Amino acid sequence: MDLRGVPNDMIQAFSGVACVLIGPLIQYLYNFLAHRKILFGPIARIAVAFFFCGGAMAYAAGVQDLIYATGPCYDRPRACPASENGKLPNDINVWVQIPVYFILAVGEIFGFVTASEYAYSKAPPNMKTIVQAFVQLTACAGSALGMALSPVAKDPDLLVMYACLAGVMVLSAALFYWKFSKYDKVDEELNQMNVQDEDDRASREDNSRC
Repeated sequence: MDLRGVPNDMIQAFSGVACVLIGPLIQYLYNFLAHRKILFGPIARIAVAFFFCGGAMAYAAGVQDLIYATGPCYDRPRACPASENGKLPNDINVWVQIPVYFILAVGEIFGFVTASEYAYSKAPPNMKTIVQAFVQLTACAGSALGMALSPVAKDPDLLVMYACLAGVMVLSAALFYWKFSKYDKVDEELNQMNVQDEDDRASREDNSRC
């Protein structure tokens, strides 16, 4: 892609910028739905996160298709004689990939933040740290999966890879919601059980001091 003088690192930095900008908007959405008593529980949020991540991969596939449809090297960027020994990229402005970072930011807020909150609130008081560690371990698993996919992350296979990822994410969203949506209906009950457990633990500690 044509950077037009923009450093590669600057484009990737928009992921954090997107989270900062979109975070308050999503919090407003939560408040809006709660005020109108519209159920949008943690399981639904995580399922929506899968859909957003799938949408981001679908958009990335579209951008990749656009790259492969543009010269000078089409589906072999910087690998044809017309690229002047790899100096000339395909004539696509790098800024067209910015929406990917914003869509992924929405997915991250809906998914990873919600998963951390859900795991902490539902874990037994004496296991909250361990459960949170396992939640963070999922990020490690994601990075490992990215490394496993790196051999196929090359031209001209990028379009197929992004399209497959989009399909897998949408399928995962549907399966996840189908399997776990029942927990949104009893979320408040689970929270009350956790509060009761904490109260009982505090009472036992007070009695032991006496």
